[in-house]
Amino acid sequence: MEIFKKIMATIFAILFIITAIAAILFFNFDRKAFTPETYQKGFAKADFYNQLPAIIAQALASTTINQEQLPIMMRGMSTQAWDAFFRSMLPQDVLKKMGDDALNSTFAYLNMQTNSAELSLTPLKTSIVSESGTRAVFTLLKTLPDCTLRQIGQITLDLFSSSEIQFCNPPEDLYPLLTPIVQGQMQMAALAIPDQFTIVNAPPENDRRPKLQTARMLMRLSPLLPLGLLLLMTIIVVNSLKSWLNWWGIPFIITGGFASLMGFSGAPAIGIIFQRILVNRMPAFLPAIMLDYAGNLASAMVQTLLNPILFQGIFLMCIGVVMAAGAYFVKTNNI
Repeated sequence: MEIFKKIMATIFAILFIITAIAAILFFNFDRKAFTPETYQKGFAKADFYNQLPAIIAQALASTTINQEQLPIMMRGMSTQAWDAFFRSMLPQDVLKKMGDDALNSTFAYLNMQTNSAELSLTPLKTSIVSESGTRAVFTLLKTLPDCTLRQIGQITLDLFSSSEIQFCNPPEDLYPLLTPIVQGQMQMAALAIPDQFTIVNAPPENDRRPKLQTARMLMRLSPLLPLGLLLLMTIIVVNSLKSWLNWWGIPFIITGGFASLMGFSGAPAIGIIFQRILVNRMPAFLPAIMLDYAGNLASAMVQTLLNPILFQGIFLMCIGVVMAAGAYFVKTNNI
């Protein structure tokens, strides 16, 4: 009977180690994977914020904008031209704020706090009507062919007659005359650009977010399984202080050791495997504009997960060592 109990207790101890390692991973995944702060550092390293002008340019290119409200040289602009235009007037701190707001909105959507994720274009519109917007237009003009003498004369006549100006790259001497015209049209351009654009909307059918929330709930409850196995093992085989210390201490040491190995930077294989799983699963939930950054998201997520897993593993291993040492101490005193 005692042998049977020990065999069953050993099985439960092995199952405890396996499920405890999985629970540490899942529990930390739920805590870290659904907060924007997890990804901000990773996005900064991946140069995500610097890619925002291209994302906005693509969004505006796919959005119906009243071209008549745009300055003449901006009508029919390509995505690449919009990208260069936005880069010339949006400083890095503004780009970071817009990127962080987009992340906050995206994870509010994933956490079912909202039914859509939005990117605010208010900072962009503010920059358009500022001096940086005017400078950006003149930077855009420099990409056009140089004006001929005939074109310069025509621009001068159009300025005085309030006619539509056909732009080229004028001499800088004409910039003071063109500035009021450009500023007026930039005001109109700001009105043509929407205040925000939708990154992703909750689909009316087959919304996968409830399944994601169910998975997160299971992750939060995952520690209950190893705790239950630990309790069963205790009921079956523990009959003294020494046996309790041994039967708990050794599994704790093994579990903590494996968890520490997972969290340690010297175990990249686990991170690579987990990262590939994330990249394959993310497209079902991520907005389309962020799919190109799925790899960076997964990398940032893995790196953020590794630190708490490392410390939790070390802590669990230390508890196991203390318990195993305590069992040896009890044994020594009973001799």
